[in-house]
Amino acid sequence: MKIVQFADQHIGDVVKLWNHACEADMEYKTFDEKGFKAKFIDNPHFSYEGSFVAIQDEQVIGFANGLYKKEFLPGETNESTPGYLTMILVDANYRNQGLGTQLLQSVEDFLRRNGKKQVQIIFFNPINLEWNVPGTENHDHPNAPGVDIDSIAYSFFLSQGYEQRTKENSYYLPLNELVINEKVKHTIQRLQDKEIFIEYYDPKKHNGFEELFNQLNNEQWRKEIIGETQKKNPRPILIVHHNGKIFGFTGPLAVQESGRGYFAGIGVHPAYGGMGIGTTLFFKLCESLKKEGAIFMTLFTGESNPARKMYERAGFGIVKSWAVLRKEL
Repeated sequence: MKIVQFADQHIGDVVKLWNHACEADMEYKTFDEKGFKAKFIDNPHFSYEGSFVAIQDEQVIGFANGLYKKEFLPGETNESTPGYLTMILVDANYRNQGLGTQLLQSVEDFLRRNGKKQVQIIFFNPINLEWNVPGTENHDHPNAPGVDIDSIAYSFFLSQGYEQRTKENSYYLPLNELVINEKVKHTIQRLQDKEIFIEYYDPKKHNGFEELFNQLNNEQWRKEIIGETQKKNPRPILIVHHNGKIFGFTGPLAVQESGRGYFAGIGVHPAYGGMGIGTTLFFKLCESLKKEGAIFMTLFTGESNPARKMYERAGFGIVKSWAVLRKEL
């Protein structure tokens, strides 16, 4: 058995290995060769030097990928960002023989050589792995936020010196079960009495996104939402405003091919907290996506995040839990 750097000639075998594992013991979505190339190789942060295959008798029996950011959000630098581990995958017939450890060490060595002091398994990884909601027909989520706590990978990484930072819970709701309760309706009326309104963003009527994102301190949201507003045909964005000044947002609204209602996030200016605005905005998001034709919604949040109560009040239930892991190199 040998471990070598991944090359294009391995794509077909890696896809077969991946898909077989998805059928047997992983919830991740399967690939065809075109989809694998789009997900991994075409990603601007991908490096062949950070990807490895294990080969036995000319057969690919293992795959690993790690990477680091090559493009940065404001405030980020190469020195301030960690390395990321995307996947360690070993054929079931060759597990418990130290192969996973060797593949992991290859990725960690790659990250060390490129100046990384820490490796993380987290949702900030530029390669987002899609997974299927258990017990559903192709209902999916576009990003695995960490390591599936119920998988064999969880105990493997703990044995390799990784420590758990947080527990993230994935929530799911079929939108035909959405109910706008009386409390939310009352809050909407109470806000309107104060001339606070939730409606779709209109650049001719509303302003204040930059100030809002300064307060929320989230550059990813700034990039996606403001970038959306600058498109020729932007997708709808729900905002909360008072006299045209934006102090809350959610969106952009879109329906993905699977029927999932997409949105980048939801945020409210801290000065307007405690008024029920976040919960009301979230219910309006769900209602709006349902009207757009979405069949279901998924999202994830930390187990200790108070926002989970907002999702649970809307009827969302936990379908999978993940561990965000890290290791000092």
